[in-house]
Amino acid sequence: MTRQTGIIITVVLAVLVACPAIFCCVFGAISTTGQVPFEFNGQTTPIPSWIGVVLVCLSLIGILVPVASWFFLVRGKTA
Repeated sequence: MTRQTGIIITVVLAVLVACPAIFCCVFGAISTTGQVPFEFNGQTTPIPSWIGVVLVCLSLIGILVPVASWFFLVRGKTA
């Protein structure tokens, strides 16, 4: 595999995995404050804080995927 192929794979992973993970991280950080309303059966309650913590942790894993792909596919290869 060439360096160019590794870069293409890393960019595709960044778009498909890291971008949604960043939005999930922001939503999870806002959810940890307990300010996000959730409506169920006509009753509005805030989303529990633990859901925000879980979203932040999962999104950090999603952000690490393109970094790991860059590390294994591109780093150290010469042009």
